[in-house]
Amino acid sequence: MGIVSAKRRSYGIPSQKRVSFLRADRLLRERGAVLDGANSNCLFAHSGKESMKHWIVKALLFKALRDLGRTVGTEIETAGGIVDVLDADSLVAYEVETDIDRAVIERKCRRLWRMHDVVFVDASKVPDGIADAERCLRGLIV
Repeated sequence: MGIVSAKRRSYGIPSQKRVSFLRADRLLRERGAVLDGANSNCLFAHSGKESMKHWIVKALLFKALRDLGRTVGTEIETAGGIVDVLDADSLVAYEVETDIDRAVIERKCRRLWRMHDVVFVDASKVPDGIADAERCLRGLIV
């Protein structure tokens, strides 16, 4: 059992509360991500502690992708780890971090190599105003 599966068993992943363990395993094997009708296009908080800025950036990314008509998941288990926001149509993962460094990027890229792309968003560099933040984040969407 992988580390993500162990986390899923120990405390649960909010996005998977309506997805059975067996279904999650099957989706992971078949699609590379645990995302289906029960948890797609829903905004979930992380089960740990997220800063308010992290939550807002994630929510704005979710909204921007939905506005483009994409199928989106948040806090989604993938074969390499849990991603903040997943564009399921293109298999692009969006990871929201604060003051990210090269080591974090390299570690997450190694884990998420099955994704078509991983976009890192430094929350500390996203403007504080909602309209400015939304414009900034729309410019990062692949």
